[in-house]
Amino acid sequence: MGKGGDSGDQEVEKLLEDPRFSPFLSDGFNVADFTSRVLAGSHTTAQAQAEQLRSGILSIQNAIGTEVTSRSTELLSNVRRLGIAENSLQDVSLSVGSLQSALQRIRGEIVGPYETVKTKTRQLRNLQGTIDTLRQLIHRMKLVQKLKAQLAAPAPSFDLAKAAKLITDIRAVDAESDLSGIDVVSADTAFLQQSVSTVQQQAESMLQDGMETLSQAKVGSALQVFFNLEELHQAVATCVGKYVQELDKQLRQAVDSRQLGVGAASVTNPVSSSRTTTGAAGSTITTSWQEKLWSGVREALERLQSSAIAVWHLQRVIAKKKDPLTHVCFLDVLVKPDEALLCARFWSEAVGVMTDAFASASKAGKGLAVRDTLTNAYPRLAQLLEATFDRLSSETTMKGVLPAVGPGQLKQLMSCVAPFEAAYRNAILSRTSDAVASAFPGGSRSLPSPADVQKCIGVMHEELRVVGSSPHLAGLVATEMSAALQLLARKAEYMAATGPDLRAIADSRAGHMANPSQLRNISLCSQLQEVHRSLSSGLLPRLPSSAATVLAEALTSIQSTAVEAVAPLFKATVEALEDRLIKLHALDLGDVTIGSSQVKSDTVEVGSTGGAVPGVTVVNTSQYLQECVALIVSFRSEFLTKFVPIPSPAVSSCVVSLMERMASRLLLFFVRHASLARPLGPHGKLQVAKDLAELQLAVGQNLYPLEQLNKPFRVVKAFRALMFQDTSGVLTSPLIRELPATIILHHLFSRLPASIKAPHERSGLSLSQYSLWLDQHTESDVFMSVEGALDDVSGDTSMLEPDHQQALTLMQCICRGQAA
Repeated sequence: MGKGGDSGDQEVEKLLEDPRFSPFLSDGFNVADFTSRVLAGSHTTAQAQAEQLRSGILSIQNAIGTEVTSRSTELLSNVRRLGIAENSLQDVSLSVGSLQSALQRIRGEIVGPYETVKTKTRQLRNLQGTIDTLRQLIHRMKLVQKLKAQLAAPAPSFDLAKAAKLITDIRAVDAESDLSGIDVVSADTAFLQQSVSTVQQQAESMLQDGMETLSQAKVGSALQVFFNLEELHQAVATCVGKYVQELDKQLRQAVDSRQLGVGAASVTNPVSSSRTTTGAAGSTITTSWQEKLWSGVREALERLQSSAIAVWHLQRVIAKKKDPLTHVCFLDVLVKPDEALLCARFWSEAVGVMTDAFASASKAGKGLAVRDTLTNAYPRLAQLLEATFDRLSSETTMKGVLPAVGPGQLKQLMSCVAPFEAAYRNAILSRTSDAVASAFPGGSRSLPSPADVQKCIGVMHEELRVVGSSPHLAGLVATEMSAALQLLARKAEYMAATGPDLRAIADSRAGHMANPSQLRNISLCSQLQEVHRSLSSGLLPRLPSSAATVLAEALTSIQSTAVEAVAPLFKATVEALEDRLIKLHALDLGDVTIGSSQVKSDTVEVGSTGGAVPGVTVVNTSQYLQECVALIVSFRSEFLTKFVPIPSPAVSSCVVSLMERMASRLLLFFVRHASLARPLGPHGKLQVAKDLAELQLAVGQNLYPLEQLNKPFRVVKAFRALMFQDTSGVLTSPLIRELPATIILHHLFSRLPASIKAPHERSGLSLSQYSLWLDQHTESDVFMSVEGALDDVSGDTSMLEPDHQQALTLMQCICRGQAA
């Protein structure tokens, strides 16, 4: 059966695949189209075609019959299941019919009540809306009646804030429900509009009056009215904006050349029109339009001050005022946490309009005369601004309340007149630079005369005199004058002589005098000193600290140039004196015998106690020191006396500073080499003491008073005591403690035998080389060098004399102490 079914299927498939029957499988098969197409395209007759079709149909019927026979069991099974399905479908149809009948019955029962409920609900909704509208209407009518009663109340019982609250409540009722079209509501419209206008006008009038009189009660009441009207933001913004607009209008009129009536002649020649003349009594006479200009500017600044105080007063009230119902602070309503306060907003806007107004006045054109007047008299304009700011700050400084302006806001105010400031600064720089160029032309030309220098100084004094005590103006002038002084320093540097002649030093007793290069630089240094003295003593004390600092830096450049001009002279003199002082080591300071030609009959007092050394005579001053003294005296007579004025320690100057450094260097240099002298016997100590006393005398009389040298003078006294002090008492002497440890260590080597080499001997350096090494190294380097020399000493020191052993022990203690 399976095989027969398979063969039947194959036959059917072959029939279906036959091209003759394939058109019949199409969903859009059309008999007429098929017949026409077959008859038209076939070479056989229609009868033949029909026979072929019948033959095919018969084949298909046979195949179907075969298929049905082969699948009879399966078909019967499907027929039984189909019967069961038909029975089940009949049962379902009966159930659905019953359900539909039930639903139709229920619908018929509930439609009537549903329609009734629907109608009642609509009626109830309409009744509720009517009731709500009536309630809102009644509430509104009551509010309107209260408002009418409030507005009609006599002055003692009239409450404007309550009226404003009633207006806001009426607005809230109108916003909550639509009452338009109701005659009662329409009848009150005109009254409400008039009421709102009346309340707003009275509140604005109260606010304006309170701002003018600075009454906190009136301002607070007016703000409460606007708060109740929910117009607080708008009212405050309008109030602040009005002050800004009034300031803008007044200032623009004040600097407008057309409003001032500046004539054509003034515009053509603005410089001459902006000048002032001085009357017999010293009063300043200006043209009428200039008087009007300054009067207008002054009034505008007074307007700025009064407006800022009013806004500050407004802010103060807002910060304290709270709504009595909600207890909310008005400041929290108006200003968010990240926003600026009212005073800051007003100041920013006011500075903006002032900047625009002054910028318009600074532009070239019809207002050229106004621009030049404000530029030439900028100090007056700046002082007006500063005075306005100071008064505003002073009048609004109150305990527990923020002031209207802070210190940093003065800079904002001064920035309003930046164009005039820039032009004025350029004028200052031009005038001071011209004065400098006239006095110090630079190059190798002749030096300026004292009159030229005084004229240059006078110009700078005059520039600073004009600014008075204004910190801002003083800073501006100091900045520009600093640039001029820097220019002066550069030009003076170019005018200074250079070359080897500056270092030519000789004894005047040999007929040598100061050469022209040295005299030129001395004269130049004196002139720079005069500039520095006049400005530092006459101007700096009267200037604010910031301006004084700026000017002091420029004066430092002047002083540096003055020092550089004569520094080679001082340096060459110090080097020449050092070359002579180092000849100390050529003396035989360890020999007990001294030539009879050098012996005097008197004794010399030595040591800190002033006692004489018994049995020891005193020698004359050494030849090298006589040469030093002669050179010092010559230096003073040939060089120091050429300075104008002659330098004196009583008057501070760069030359005096050089003299102090020179005196300190000579004394310390001598002490250094005296400490390096070995051996140093009793007569050698007397010789060193005598030479040191002569050097002190020469330095004190010709260079700098010894008592004012402080540390160098104490070192000299301590070293004199050290030379005559026993080794055991070196560290216990209070006076010797003034000495640097390196001096003590070097001197103690003179008390040791020659077999123990000093640091310079150990390093193979000459004394001059070692002295240079000391200038270039620190004390710690010296201690390391001394420790190295002490380490070279053999461990067994028992063969040394007790005094030598004591000196070694003392040196080791000093080194260890310094290391610690």
